[in-house]
Amino acid sequence: MGGGTGGRGGPISPESKEFLIALFAELRDDLSEEDAGAAEKAAIYNALLVALSSGSFPDDERLRGYVADLLRTTDEENGYEQAALEHRVFTELAAALGAD
Repeated sequence: MGGGTGGRGGPISPESKEFLIALFAELRDDLSEEDAGAAEKAAIYNALLVALSSGSFPDDERLRGYVADLLRTTDEENGYEQAALEHRVFTELAAALGAD
């Protein structure tokens, strides 16, 4: 991971940050050792939790790709009638990481 300075695409609101920290902590804690790719997922969640806590987002293509996929998946699963909170927080996170 690179050492970016954060704030690439704009700030994340306090409400969104709180939601994202709770979400990624829960996802990390729910990983099972049998889960293929658990170590990779845990590394992603940990990197996102550190970035959210510090406000400094790394220049990391792996994180941008994960968040962009998460945003697309959330939109698709909700049939483009997504919950406003989920869409907003993932959009803010994607922008902060510089993802499309």
